[in-house]
Amino acid sequence: LEAAQAITNNRQRAHALSSLAPQLPEILPEALEAAQAITNNRQRAHALSSLAPQLPEILPEALEAAQAITNNRDRVYALSSLAPQLPEILPEALEAAQAITDEWERADALSSLAPQLPENLLPEALEAAQAITNNRQRAHALSNLAPQLPEILPEALEAATAITDWSRARALRELAPHFPQILPEALEAAQAITNNRDRAHALRALARHFPENLLPEALEAARAITNNRQRADSLRQLAADCPESLLSEVLETARAIQSEYHRAITFSGLIENPHFSLQEDVSLWQEFLHTLACRDRQHFLEDLVNLSPTIISLGGKEALAAIVEGIKDVSRWWP
Repeated sequence: LEAAQAITNNRQRAHALSSLAPQLPEILPEALEAAQAITNNRQRAHALSSLAPQLPEILPEALEAAQAITNNRDRVYALSSLAPQLPEILPEALEAAQAITDEWERADALSSLAPQLPENLLPEALEAAQAITNNRQRAHALSNLAPQLPEILPEALEAATAITDWSRARALRELAPHFPQILPEALEAAQAITNNRDRAHALRALARHFPENLLPEALEAARAITNNRQRADSLRQLAADCPESLLSEVLETARAIQSEYHRAITFSGLIENPHFSLQEDVSLWQEFLHTLACRDRQHFLEDLVNLSPTIISLGGKEALAAIVEGIKDVSRWWP
């Protein structure tokens, strides 16, 4: 709290105080004062909106700030954040979304509004989405409207399959829960991406949707990525989601990674997999612990959380308690 109060920038102080307010409700007036002192309408609207759930009396003020935003895209997001408490402003938010000239931004705005739109506004939102000429952006907007308008799914799929660049894989991924039969096509689209970063991103996004019969091919595509970090990130997601039948192959692939740091990233995915266990093999446990310790503090602490069942299994709750005390000591020695 003392550190938050010492922040001189009103927007940043308001954000910090708002984050603390659920635990320290007595600082709400101070957070509100900082938010009200922000001169930028977009930033003030955001700050007030974050406080509104705890201070509903400031909703009119937050709405006024949102309505004063001149940029249509920013106004959409500001109004959208207030809509759960003020659903009557959704027509205004949709109107602002329709007025956005950039198709990418319009598609994003429509997508963010879609889950909140009442039935009477859906036809208007659909018309705005259908008017987008770029296939990728139209597919994105239609895919996000589809949960409320399932009859437009074929139209969204048509737009997605018409995409000719790397984003085709991403568009197909958005539709995969509705059309699992397109996953082979989505994987093929991901494999065809020549840029390592984009291919890795596509594989990560698709990984949890792949059926077991496609995972070996996806694993091979991840192995083929030449950038160490991007390959490790792709393998990590596949490792976390793969079935038990593929675990040994994923482990072998991870062990083949020369860089210990990047190998640790893939190991991190394996320990998240509910089918993977270190409890029966002490040498494997030692290997994983040593490798995972190469990661930075934040990620290693996250890994320790996932390893806690193994720690308890091998050493009891006393071992876990000792590790917690060790973490506290290290934090004191090296903040």
